[in-house]
Amino acid sequence: MEIHSLADAPGYDDARFVAVPFAEGTQSNARLIRLAPGQELPPHTHGASDLLLYAVEGEATLDTDAGPVPLPAGSLAVLRGDEELRAANRAAPGGDGVTLLAFLAPPFPPRG
Repeated sequence: MEIHSLADAPGYDDARFVAVPFAEGTQSNARLIRLAPGQELPPHTHGASDLLLYAVEGEATLDTDAGPVPLPAGSLAVLRGDEELRAANRAAPGGDGVTLLAFLAPPFPPRG
């Protein structure tokens, strides 16, 4: 068993979003994402990996074809690997940061 703590993970970076490995399993992995106010992830997909995106703190906005969808702290979004992820922190400067945990199965990027 391994225990991982957000307290040991990288914090916010005002210059760019943070997206780093957080935990690795044999059949899945988790990534930590931190978005300071005004930051967003570039649109992307996850191939064959399903994505469970959990909002730990703050409120992310998921941009979808149907329009923006709020993802407040305590919420979980489930995306198929071929669904495009477009996540942003729309808070004004000086507002709250967004911390997300992205759980992927099978692991992404695929292991060779």
